[in-house]
Amino acid sequence: MAGFELNPGERVFAEAQRFTLQGSKVKFPVRCRCIVTDQRFVYFNMGKMAPFHFQLGFLLKLLIKGKPVSISLHNLKLSRGHYAKNKRTLSIAADDGEEVLLDNFDKSLEWVKNALTQNGASLTQTGEEEWRVAL
Repeated sequence: MAGFELNPGERVFAEAQRFTLQGSKVKFPVRCRCIVTDQRFVYFNMGKMAPFHFQLGFLLKLLIKGKPVSISLHNLKLSRGHYAKNKRTLSIAADDGEEVLLDNFDKSLEWVKNALTQNGASLTQTGEEEWRVAL
């Protein structure tokens, strides 16, 4: 799998292990690395390995990191996500359709908000439960 590299002049605002819902037709909870930089939001997509993530042993999890997927902060929209009956997810989406669902809406929103505000960016509320990144 390809590794994550910073662009020249890019700074990391925050990095954490978060639960995301991943998979093609059926989504599975996967604990993956999420990074907020001054240019983009990055998460690691496990692809076809997402359904087997919990069955993998500790050593195999170290080997399977996932493919980094970037979403530009300029197009970033945060809102309450929905998957089946689960309405406690945070949807981080781009205008081009790329989306990731983070578990635990309140804690995930607070994590992204803190990462941005501590580094000079902010979230602008555009709807009842919808925000856009203001750089």
